[in-house]
Amino acid sequence: MSDETNDFIKKTDIILHPVRMRILQNLATRNLTPLQLAEELVNVPQATLYRHLNKLVEAGILLVVEERPVRGTVEKVYGLNLQAMRSDSYALLNGSREEMLELFTHFILARIHDFGVYLQREKINLVEDKVSFGQAPFYLSDAEFMEFAGEIGQVFMKRLNNKPAPGRKFYTWTTVVMPGPDENPAAPGEDATGAEPGSE
Repeated sequence: MSDETNDFIKKTDIILHPVRMRILQNLATRNLTPLQLAEELVNVPQATLYRHLNKLVEAGILLVVEERPVRGTVEKVYGLNLQAMRSDSYALLNGSREEMLELFTHFILARIHDFGVYLQREKINLVEDKVSFGQAPFYLSDAEFMEFAGEIGQVFMKRLNNKPAPGRKFYTWTTVVMPGPDENPAAPGEDATGAEPGSE
């Protein structure tokens, strides 16, 4: 395994913690102070928030982009390390198949952990709690896929910056997109060449 990909996998292990994921989601489009982050992550204790911020900075995922003097102390402003993110994306794209599988396995195991935490609640109800998981196959051209992705992105951005408020619950929405097992499956009644069975 290359050093770049190994470093990327280590960073991914750090990112996949649920609290750190929430921190990064809030920093996706803006820089924030710990106080501002605390207002977004209302159920995360302040000491826990600072611990996770330090972990993300040590891993090079976040940067202190500004320091402001406030009443005799220094207030830090945190932002994403975009240069490191571009480097990590390059490492993923150039990783071996085994490295990509390892990374995907880490991602799936983290989601299994999240679901296990949910199941440990004293009372659960998949319908009332809005819990769902499934898979939907469909056919799209490259242009249709880009249009579809843009539409989904618009829906997400509309809700992504919602503030905590009475009546609002915190949710996570996980997506996995990949081609089907056969990029050019035969239509019903045809073989892979497009000919009908038994035809010459």
